[in-house]
Amino acid sequence: MITSTTDNLEGFKIVKYLGVVIGYGDDPDDALEDLIDVAEDMGANAVIGIRISNELTTEIISDENYAVPELTYYAYGTAVIVEKID
Repeated sequence: MITSTTDNLEGFKIVKYLGVVIGYGDDPDDALEDLIDVAEDMGANAVIGIRISNELTTEIISDENYAVPELTYYAYGTAVIVEKID
């Protein structure tokens, strides 16, 4: 799987845009791994325009009656099919 933060891949031609893909995880690597899995399931061989962000969330522990802060990472980009330019 080719991954890039840019919108174009030098030496490749985008032949089909498959759509936005989002992955999430406990750290940036997990989020990117999840993103790649989603893109592969869509039939993509590349993801372009990748961005990674995070969000502070809270998990409510109802039986303990308190909230635990969690940091969740999100990776998002555009799944595409590319062909190498000869």
